Amino acid sequence: MTEIIDALREEHHNLEKLLAVLEHELELFDHNQRPDYEILQSIIQYFEDYPQSCHHPKEEMIFEKLRARDPRGAAAYGDIDAEHAIEAKRLRKFGDAVNAVLSDQELLRETFHLAVQDFIKNQRDHLKKEEALLFPAAAKALTAEDWADIEARMANRKDPLFEGAGDEKFRSLEQNILRWEQEAEDARTAAR
Repeated sequence: MTEIIDALREEHHNLEKLLAVLEHELELFDHNQRPDYEILQSIIQYFEDYPQSCHHPKEEMIFEKLRARDPRGAAAYGDIDAEHAIEAKRLRKFGDAVNAVLSDQELLRETFHLAVQDFIKNQRDHLKKEEALLFPAAAKALTAEDWADIEARMANRKDPLFEGAGDEKFRSLEQNILRWEQEAEDARTAAR
């Protein structure tokens, strides 16, 4: 059932938008400007709220089925549970760095930069790996019954940021993403 994989790919596309926002904020920080720490906190909250509690469990269900149907394909991927746990630790490290800055704790600029950069880089690498290895292997190996079981077990929860679930805590982040997308579109139009 490619609908589930298509939905996960769309979620990856949305996560990439957030990583682009993080890059923008990190660039401000690197040029001795003040990043929008509220936006950074919203991104951290979003990653804690949706990817960790809804997106990753979907992928883990797919991986579980893949391991049963195609152990070699699963082995080629590695251990998705361990990767998700490592990504959660990177997110906490990033969050700790933001909290340290906001509470005026002594923190080297390089430490902050590395925490944010490490999160962005490894998150992108993780998404690429899933799209290159996990999704194609699952599409090839899983049966219609496997996909039906996954769909039946999936949380039927809307993305609080990208599916208009209207979660107030992400409103400012949503507005910034829309503004930056419009600015990028205007720049592309002007360049034509």
